[in-house]
Amino acid sequence: MGRISTNRKLAILTMFALVAVVFTATAQQTAGGRPKIGLTLSGGGARGLAHIGILEAIDSAGLKIDYLTGTSMGSIVGALYAMGYSGKSIGEIARKLHWNSLFSNQPELAEISFEEKKEFNKYIIEIPFEYGKPKLASGVISGEALWLELAKLCWPAKNVKNFSDFNIPFKCIATDIATGEIVTLDSGEIVTSLRASMAIPSIFTAVKIGDKKLVDGGVVRNFPVITAKEMGADIVIGSNVSAGLRKADQLVTPIDIVYQLGFYKDADDFKQERKECDIYISHNKELNEYSAASFGSVDSIIAIGERKGREMYPVFKHLADSINALYPGTEFRQDRMPFVTDIELSSIEVQGLVHSDKKFFLQRLHLKPGECYTATQLRNAILNVYGTRFYKLITYDLVPEGYGKSKMIIQAEENPLTYVKFALNYNTFTGANAIVNLTQRNFIVPNSRSFVSAAISENPRLEAEYFKYLGRNRTFGFGISTYYENNGLSFFDADFNKMQTYRNKYANVNMDVQYTVGRNMSVGAGTRWEYIKYKPQFSPFVEVRGSTNQLNTYFSFGVNSLDHKQFPTRGLLLNLEAGYIYNQHSGIKVTAENKPIDLDSAGINFNDYQRLLMNMKYYIPLGRKSTLELDGNIGYNLNYNEWQVNGYVVGGMNTVTRNQVPLVGLYEGEVITPKIGAAQLAWQYEFVRNFYAIPRVGGAVYDATPLGGKRYMYLSGYGLGAAYSSRLGPVEATMMYSDQIRKIRFYVNLGFNF
Repeated sequence: MGRISTNRKLAILTMFALVAVVFTATAQQTAGGRPKIGLTLSGGGARGLAHIGILEAIDSAGLKIDYLTGTSMGSIVGALYAMGYSGKSIGEIARKLHWNSLFSNQPELAEISFEEKKEFNKYIIEIPFEYGKPKLASGVISGEALWLELAKLCWPAKNVKNFSDFNIPFKCIATDIATGEIVTLDSGEIVTSLRASMAIPSIFTAVKIGDKKLVDGGVVRNFPVITAKEMGADIVIGSNVSAGLRKADQLVTPIDIVYQLGFYKDADDFKQERKECDIYISHNKELNEYSAASFGSVDSIIAIGERKGREMYPVFKHLADSINALYPGTEFRQDRMPFVTDIELSSIEVQGLVHSDKKFFLQRLHLKPGECYTATQLRNAILNVYGTRFYKLITYDLVPEGYGKSKMIIQAEENPLTYVKFALNYNTFTGANAIVNLTQRNFIVPNSRSFVSAAISENPRLEAEYFKYLGRNRTFGFGISTYYENNGLSFFDADFNKMQTYRNKYANVNMDVQYTVGRNMSVGAGTRWEYIKYKPQFSPFVEVRGSTNQLNTYFSFGVNSLDHKQFPTRGLLLNLEAGYIYNQHSGIKVTAENKPIDLDSAGINFNDYQRLLMNMKYYIPLGRKSTLELDGNIGYNLNYNEWQVNGYVVGGMNTVTRNQVPLVGLYEGEVITPKIGAAQLAWQYEFVRNFYAIPRVGGAVYDATPLGGKRYMYLSGYGLGAAYSSRLGPVEATMMYSDQIRKIRFYVNLGFNF
């Protein structure tokens, strides 16, 4: 005879044991009918996704589950299955979710309102202040993204307030943080219950249900087999992904020790739970290299669960066939999902507001009582409010009020009004920068946001902005802002020889109005007073000195649908501004060898002119690790004869200065021109998690007449970059080359630019 594998031996032994269980349960149920099957899914964070493979095997075997219990991640997977989702559909959902975003206090960029995206998530440290005193962040996750995702997934059960009325009666476990006692959740709001069951201490905020504050049930009962028995299960199948208590050599940090202390009670409870389990499935050996936080390995964990499911399939099939043979007519039903309908809102109630007013909240919500909505529409409505960054957490309950109607009760938790933020940046052009930001909401008037940012550097920068929400739906905004930069630049001739080194100071004061379309698009118009000053440092040939000021009335259009702030994989970033420059007061003087040059005779004047500047980045995903980046840039001045004063600064890898058109192969300002069109193509490949290789090629055509060159000249450049996505921001280094300059250069950027 051939050798029998260990897994096959296990399956055979389990089937023999199962026969005894079935006959015992059948004998006990002679008067009551078919023996009831319970399923228990343990907690375990990311490891809990291995449960999906067990569910798929149960579905394939046609085994009908009568009761379902779960804790933490097991409660989420179990609740979806109890509602009617199949194991296969839960697997498809799990593979598509952005788990790192769900387990983060920072929402995805796409969920942020357009006017907030520029400043969002670009600082290393953010310290909130309340009533003038710092309120140090606890690091605990509120979980807005997770809550909204659960609300969408649980939509089929939106009107079911008793979990025993699910397709499969369901219970999940939480812990009373005040007493340390087990709390069995079997009624109420399913989303709130699931969120409480997986509120891992020190990771997620506690959840208040009634007069209790609840945290992760894994603290006291991570494997609730006894709960399934209490529900009436005669045979319990238990899937356990928990690694249990850590060994002494694994307790390295204080956090490890605190985490260990919190789970002693569960370790004691598990011994009894294991004895009550009839069919025990352990994933610990297969999941040994994965932790509860391994959400970057979702596919691998699900695949491990599927392999385990295939091992257990003969057991499930034998059990199903045995029961169906003894009790015909109670077979497993494949289609268990309830019919999903829209919901009509009878009324909307908002609770928890302190600093913001109800009118602003409802106007941003864009929901009207008496109209019908889907789960996706309610999710987008909440994000319209949450994306303003006034709120830390927004949840809602739907209270049935007659057929198809529900009252929407919204609970809002506000962010502190004041934040002080810090960041660091190094850029080849701007040098080292220490960046400080003060953000204040509801400054002077409600429903407003103000900030002041300063970059302390040899090339200093300052920006301040005040923004006020306006309009019936708060989709209009009025802004007042000011900006200042002081850069070291050089003038070059048509052959890229340095002519003059100088300091370029630029300042503006701006007033504008904007209208946002959704969370990703904005149109606006405004007028900007601009001041430009040139101060030469060394001028052997030509010297440009003096200042000018002007008015710029413009139309703007912006799109930001990127999925991430750092190294996005999909979406469009577009900034377009078309303006009319007028009312110039020029004090610019040009000298050659200390002799003044008549500007009129040189063809230089400061008459009114028109301008267009567009910067675009478009990201196309080519796979899970590969993204194509298409860049397009246009700078065009019409009726312009100002030499280089208001020209476009060509070069660099990042947009760090006024009127810039980035182009690989050149440093900032090696070409300054009144007209340019540029395009770049890059391939972003994540070869190791958070590490990227980025080859790049670019080309441009520009007007070289101000430099005494041909009417149009061409530029081409190439780059090979390496990058890392860090907590400090993007870390990028690029080796680049230009056909025109014929030199290999290096360009470095560390952190988010000002």
